[in-house]
Amino acid sequence: MLAGWSSANKFSLLGALRAGSQLISYELVMGLTVLGIVLIFGTVNLVAIVERQSGTVLGFLPAWGIVYQPFAAVLFLIAGIAENKRIPFDLPEAESELISGYFTEYSAMKQGVFMLSEFIEIAVIGALFVTLFFGGYNLPWMNDTGFVFPGGHAVPLSHGWVVVLQLLTFLGKVFLLCSFQILVRWTLPRFRWDQLLRFAWKFLLPLSIANLVVTAVALWAQQA
Repeated sequence: MLAGWSSANKFSLLGALRAGSQLISYELVMGLTVLGIVLIFGTVNLVAIVERQSGTVLGFLPAWGIVYQPFAAVLFLIAGIAENKRIPFDLPEAESELISGYFTEYSAMKQGVFMLSEFIEIAVIGALFVTLFFGGYNLPWMNDTGFVFPGGHAVPLSHGWVVVLQLLTFLGKVFLLCSFQILVRWTLPRFRWDQLLRFAWKFLLPLSIANLVVTAVALWAQQA
């Protein structure tokens, strides 16, 4: 917003205003979806959230956040792509309307920093989604001693191999989420500005509130 406002360019200012309103709209949705995960796992500590996604549900499903909160996972990913300002949510840039949006007046490495930060956001959203909903570094049926498959069959592994597998698992999941976000960018057309805000406030926000209420009521009924 500061970059667009300080450019003394009407296209940049319009892009900055779009970026600010889009940030507020979709960050609210992201926060409400994360609250459902916080209720499920009872903590805001990311390390503890990943640790509680180890093990299985019903004996065969991985105990990942997406299993407990599939609806919230979809809402979080949509809001995350909108936070990245990627197509179909790239209205703050919108080359066909605003030239380059809020960084129209920037060139060389100043524009390079803008572009780099936006692509870093893709990896950050992917890492957050993996941490909250995709089990983090956990693989199905793997614990600190190795693999324990349904039926009791075990494959013991040394601590070093477990750490390497967990690191590769986390990086692989983040890579898949980043690839998916880029695939969406190549696939979907851009929203109109009124459609983008209506989609956030009249569709995603009520759904995220409903998901949070249903989660809270289900947990309360389970403990009652």
